[in-house]
Amino acid sequence: MKRKNVYKAVDSERDYQTKMTEATNRPDMISEFNISTALLAMEETLTRARATWYHDNPDDKYQRTMEHLRKIAGMAVQMGEKYGMPNRQT
Repeated sequence: MKRKNVYKAVDSERDYQTKMTEATNRPDMISEFNISTALLAMEETLTRARATWYHDNPDDKYQRTMEHLRKIAGMAVQMGEKYGMPNRQT
């Protein structure tokens, strides 16, 4: 998959996350998502990714595992939107 398509997938995840935090029928979605909450959510999602990976299919390019990684990437972008993201220093 080309990088621009990966970015599109992460962007669609961010759109979904925003939509879910605005949904009144989802009390499990946290509207005040701060950095500590994000780190805990990323850690939990990574734990789920690891468990999924253990049983995932490499012939299918680990697509079930990649769903979790897309969610983590979306959370990282959300934190960048909220707190700013420093550029990579060489």
